[in-house]
Amino acid sequence: MEDNKINFKKSLGQNFIFDKNLLNAIVEDAGVRSEDTVLEIGAGAGTLTRALGGKAKRVISFEIDESLKVHLDEVKRDYPNVEFRFLDFMKVDIDSLDFIKAKVVANIPYYITTPIVFKLVDRIEKFDTITVLVQKEVAERFASKCGSKEYGITSVILQSIFDVSIPRTVKKECFTPSPKVDSALCKLVPHNKYVISNFEEFKNFVHLSFSMRRKTLLNNLKKKYEREKIITTLKNFNYTELTRPEEINVENFIKIFEMLDN
Repeated sequence: MEDNKINFKKSLGQNFIFDKNLLNAIVEDAGVRSEDTVLEIGAGAGTLTRALGGKAKRVISFEIDESLKVHLDEVKRDYPNVEFRFLDFMKVDIDSLDFIKAKVVANIPYYITTPIVFKLVDRIEKFDTITVLVQKEVAERFASKCGSKEYGITSVILQSIFDVSIPRTVKKECFTPSPKVDSALCKLVPHNKYVISNFEEFKNFVHLSFSMRRKTLLNNLKKKYEREKIITTLKNFNYTELTRPEEINVENFIKIFEMLDN
């Protein structure tokens, strides 16, 4: 496919990859196998879709830009196992999708990365793995460990239910048109390391914990919990009144939440 035939829309964050070797490597990194159903978000020019169609049993690909239909019809002709749905994925009811389990593989526009990822997280039982090509600094934030400046709300929430890794970085020059920053492939693999009694409440707890990043965890949490109960709970984990949220690892975040919330 010739990229000069495509009218790229900056408003939709359209940055496509045409390097077949790179596209095949992304599919390989995602662990796509011949028996898999794959959900793609943002078909774009259909280049990643082609790589997925050549590997997976079934590909369901969402694209908001109907002007790309002429390009995607060519993909559909070459790969009958691919289905295109011209819808805004953020408005789609995931529970209505006709598969039991799927792998998500997507080159997501930068401006909507976090909303899409958390929409998927909220229905994690529908997905085997989630592999997304995102802005490099966003991937690093997702995968960051406690004590780093990138560690925060998304790090804790995602790592509480996923093993988060960055299989590869992708230079900005690999995209057409070229964005201003590099990207990275971020892979989320569900795990069962921790027991969280109420995941929705835990997410709220993490948001509250980081609500004022310059403040201590105690100062942030006392908006909801009794001061003495917080101090006693923190002492159980060798933390003090001066401990900041970025100093607490994921496992201890969950344990502190469970102790304070029950």
